[in-house]
Amino acid sequence: MFSKRFIHLAAASALLAGATAAQAEISANVTVTSDYLFRGISQTDEKPAIQGGFDYAWDSGFYVGTWASNVNYGPATEFDLGTSTEFDYYGGFAGETDGGFGYDIAFIYFDYQGESSFDYQEIALGFSYGDLSFGVNYSNEYLGEGGPTMWYPYAGYSFGLGENLSLDVYAGYTTTDGDDFFGEDDSYADYHVALGTSMLGVDLSLGYYDTTLDDYPEADGRAVFSVSKSF
Repeated sequence: MFSKRFIHLAAASALLAGATAAQAEISANVTVTSDYLFRGISQTDEKPAIQGGFDYAWDSGFYVGTWASNVNYGPATEFDLGTSTEFDYYGGFAGETDGGFGYDIAFIYFDYQGESSFDYQEIALGFSYGDLSFGVNYSNEYLGEGGPTMWYPYAGYSFGLGENLSLDVYAGYTTTDGDDFFGEDDSYADYHVALGTSMLGVDLSLGYYDTTLDDYPEADGRAVFSVSKSF
């Protein structure tokens, strides 16, 4: 996803309206994964997911895009949102300094088909330098109408293990002002270690994902395998 948010989409769209087609690039992606995890918690009741999206980026650094996945919030989560599809819409501005320091500021809207009360938005600020990435996401109404304020700082590093092979390590921390929002916890950490490679034109990833949550079986540690293709 992307990952995938600071400039409001309406403002970004107005700025992008004057760009020419010759200055823009369209890309797409599709993924099949054994489990859709969002910050360490399964969004598909620990079952597989098919995901995909489109991005439209300008040479100026502005971009917009959309991404979708099947979801399943069934008995394992003790509630059912009444939806089977998540759509994400986002827009932002990304670039890199002459010294190789990357930045990305954007706005993301999470849309759960048929259940508008669970829709919400995040602002994201991300940075990168070499193989290091870090940033923070913020939501004033996390996971739907009436939800708590949320901050999500994170950091990751990709180790090159040779030609066409990497080891990625990542950790994030979801903190809210909710009262026992995640069972008996207001906040929790998620982390993973994953091997990545490419072959036959596709990207492959196998990782171990876990969280510090104890009350959610869908947040327990597990291995996840994904196959992705970019166009």
